[in-house]
Amino acid sequence: MARRVAGMTQAELAQRAGTSQATVSAYERGLKTPSVKVAARLFAVLGWELTLRSRVEFTEYHPTGIVAFWAPDRLWRVPTPDCFATIGVPDLLGHTDQDEWHLKDPDDRRRAYEILIRRGLPQMMIRWLDGGFLVDLWDDLDLPDPVRHAWQPAIDGATRSHSSNIFSWHYDDEDPETAALARITWMEFLPKPPPPPPRRQRRTRFDPRPPPAP
Repeated sequence: MARRVAGMTQAELAQRAGTSQATVSAYERGLKTPSVKVAARLFAVLGWELTLRSRVEFTEYHPTGIVAFWAPDRLWRVPTPDCFATIGVPDLLGHTDQDEWHLKDPDDRRRAYEILIRRGLPQMMIRWLDGGFLVDLWDDLDLPDPVRHAWQPAIDGATRSHSSNIFSWHYDDEDPETAALARITWMEFLPKPPPPPPRRQRRTRFDPRPPPAP
């Protein structure tokens, strides 16, 4: 998939990665398995990189008095633009006619998150519910106590105190060029603007000085 997205043939990929076309073909057909180092090199040529993805485990709860719901063991991030998408979910809480929610609108996002948390399946939540936005909205969400209690450990884990000083990252193990879902691969500083042209002295018809040399 990565090779096709890059518009590269097997032969071109093999040449750039320092291997043979037959080897690339065997990898793609599952006949051979590359080492992590070789796979990383192939993906780097294609503009991708190997990474880790956290696995979220959901537990179904059946409290007395409210509908069963799911809660995760940790939060996750939804990359842009999906975290600002317009989603179609019936209003299962307010029972209004609204069935579209614009996640870029704070009010719609809050109401959609309440619906997803209380009535959504894990497959729905993992797709649309962003952990950063959820933490920001957490105190304002209208949730029953059993739901809030079940989700609270994930909220606490995401907001556990962590110090990161922008002026001291090079003294510790932090990588200043990476985030959870992104890495800086190329950066160009803007060129300095050219100096302004020298100002010419204004002359009057009565100025006795000779004119400046051209």
